[in-house]
Amino acid sequence: MPVAEAQAWAAKLTRAGMEQKLRELDVWVAELDGRAAGWGAIRGEWLEGLYTDPDFAGRGVGAGLLEIFERLMCERGIRAVRAEASSNAMAFYLRRGYRANGRQSPNGAWPIAKQLL
Repeated sequence: MPVAEAQAWAAKLTRAGMEQKLRELDVWVAELDGRAAGWGAIRGEWLEGLYTDPDFAGRGVGAGLLEIFERLMCERGIRAVRAEASSNAMAFYLRRGYRANGRQSPNGAWPIAKQLL
């Protein structure tokens, strides 16, 4: 993600908003070598976030978290995952069976979805 885009996203965060998200979302943190390597969150049929620390990129952190979320959703009877992907993450999702299902939003997000088996 470009630095300016990350800064704009982070500028919108508040402590109260983050506390609310922690109450409402299933949040998972991946740890490698004693460090937080990535995190992700789901709510219902929505993948609300998936992030890998750049120091751990290419080591399967994001893919592992995504597999966990998809399995949990299947167990909960959810048949399709919905999300919004940043431009830099789109190829990651497309390689894993997600499809764009709309136009890019003004904030740069691409609506994506994947049918679960």
